[in-house]
Amino acid sequence: MKRQPTIAEVGVYPPPYGGISVHIERLCDVLHQRGIAYQIYDENGESGPKKRTVIPIGQVESWCRKYLFQRNADIVHNHFLRWQVRFLLSLLRLKGKKVVHTIHSMRNDGEGFDFIQKLLIKVTALLSDHFIAVSEEVEQKLLEIGIPQQKISVIPAFIPPPEGEPTPLPAYVEQFVARYATLIVANGGIGNHYEGVDLYGADLCVELFLELAQQNENCGFIYAITHIVDRKSLDELKERLAAYNLTDRFLFLEEKMPLHPLIRAASLFVRPTASDGDAISVREALYVGTPVVTSDVVRRPAGARLFKNRDLADFKQACLDELEQQRDLSAYREQQGQYVEHLLNVLLK
Repeated sequence: MKRQPTIAEVGVYPPPYGGISVHIERLCDVLHQRGIAYQIYDENGESGPKKRTVIPIGQVESWCRKYLFQRNADIVHNHFLRWQVRFLLSLLRLKGKKVVHTIHSMRNDGEGFDFIQKLLIKVTALLSDHFIAVSEEVEQKLLEIGIPQQKISVIPAFIPPPEGEPTPLPAYVEQFVARYATLIVANGGIGNHYEGVDLYGADLCVELFLELAQQNENCGFIYAITHIVDRKSLDELKERLAAYNLTDRFLFLEEKMPLHPLIRAASLFVRPTASDGDAISVREALYVGTPVVTSDVVRRPAGARLFKNRDLADFKQACLDELEQQRDLSAYREQQGQYVEHLLNVLLK
């Protein structure tokens, strides 16, 4: 009987919870369910308790060099964004290993590569078996830097959460959720900037709420913080809310917890990012039937309502329209649930 191949998932595993780490966690859920052996190599291996055994890897490039001379899995599935890491792992092809890279974002790629970097990308493209682009925009950027079309598959990174008992919310979060008939949820970092504006739109979330809260006393807002780059920015946002006596109705959540229980509880999920990839949280909301309002900075999944990037008035109107219409999103559930099968086909074929 043919031996089942083993898979090395190389990236980050929650906590902390972010798009890539949740993708890896859920992919491992599927691998476990199907009896496929895997190992998790985790840059965040020392960041807190994990629900699975992970192998901490510390400084990634140094680990890659060591891993080249160790016993390896049959299939190496890399999620890191740096081309140097992709190059080093692609060298495992010379040992007969299958190397697949999922490209979750290429926000700054293609700008100002020098000769050495271009050569490194060319060799990576030659050696690697496959590149999974999470969106058509990522695919186009891969083509522009010379990745062959036949080595690229476009597969969104969303994998449905496991069925069964819902993840419980912390008691204070549960109490906050229960207080409001209308609950808006967003997530992202604090203090990140892109072209001079708040990358994740936390400032827009606050300004939106200042206006909506005056019209609806039963409206609350939860902003789930993935990371904080600048705590002063968080303090300024809280001061803005305090000036309108709205601190108690807007929760900046620093708890290390999955996002999907909040999305399920929400009346509306918003994603006002100034730049983005294929946001897993948007697909998550559509999958569970929670309405979504998101910026128009990239192509978004069917079912999401768009607003003009950084336009507060348009953002507010889109939210009001979505809350009022209460659309049936059940048709989008099946579409969002199919991507993991395509991913497994690429990894295991």
